Parts: sequence; C-alpha cells; structure tokens
Amino acid sequence: MKLLARRELTERRAEDLDATRHLDDSCGDPMVDPKSAPALQLVARALVRLSRERARSGELTPQQAEALQVIAERGCVSTSSLAVVLGIDPSTASRNLAGLERAGFVSRRRDDEDARQTEVRLTSLGKRTADAVSNEWTFTYSSLLERISRPERQRVADALELLARLLDECASRAAAD
Repeated sequence: MKLLARRELTERRAEDLDATRHLDDSCGDPMVDPKSAPALQLVARALVRLSRERARSGELTPQQAEALQVIAERGCVSTSSLAVVLGIDPSTASRNLAGLERAGFVSRRRDDEDARQTEVRLTSLGKRTADAVSNEWTFTYSSLLERISRPERQRVADALELLARLLDECASRAAAD
C-alpha cells in the first residue's frame, strides 16, 4: 500500500514538474528567448529587495504594504480573497490583518450576508498610508526609468503592462482550479 502511495506521489510530482516546464495553453507558450527568464528573475529579486528596504524604513512589512494597496484598489475585500490575491495562506492573511487593525490601518467586520466572511476596509489612516506607499513606489520607479530614453521607457512600460496582465490572468486561473 505504501509503495503504491509513494509511486502515485512520485508521478504527481513528475506531472507538476512537467507542468512548470511547459506552460499550459491558458497561460501561453513557454518563453523562447533564453535571456528573458533570467532577466525576469533578476527583476523579481530586485523588486523584493526594494520592497524589503522600503519596509525597513517604515512601519509596515512588505506584505502589509501590499495588503493595504490591494484593499485600496478593491475598496473592500474578504480575508480569503486577500489571501488568494497575495498568494498566502488565509491564516497568514488573518494575522497580517489583525496587526493592521491593531495599528488602525484597517477595519474588519462580519459580512451581513455570510457570517463566515469578514469584510476588510481601509480606515482613513490606511488610505493615507496606502497612498503614501503607492507614491513611494511611483517615485522609485520613475527615478529608475528616467535613466533610459523616452522610446525605451515606453517599450518597458508597454511590456510591463502586458506581463502584469498575463501574470494576473494566470494567477486567476490557478486560484480558480
């Protein structure tokens, strides 16, 4: 019995690995340009590092700052939907929200229609803080992009918008599965 379970687990892992090597049709074809994947990994790491550095200078963790921005974009979210958007466990989202609530950034209350759900909204302090975080990022990226020519800047902006849309579509599909 254990051998069969191990074999099934091994087969599932192999399928998962194969799925990561070859994106399914819903997320497009695999990248052909061998320079793109490493460049994208470097960008992702640099963005995480920037986020951590910004958090150290303020009162929020990068995850809390991101949560405030998501709530600002959507107006009102449930704990579970925030967890999905952030790609974290619902219990982690709940702990982060508890800290944000204690600090006065968010308010939480039970959903009138579904008592199992909690509605999360920004307080006025949360709105100001989310705006400040957004403005900091805008300043940081603007300063970075000023170093390249206007035509290149537009190409980068167009590529980033496309990539963001594709990543959002893939994340939405993954969350639905």
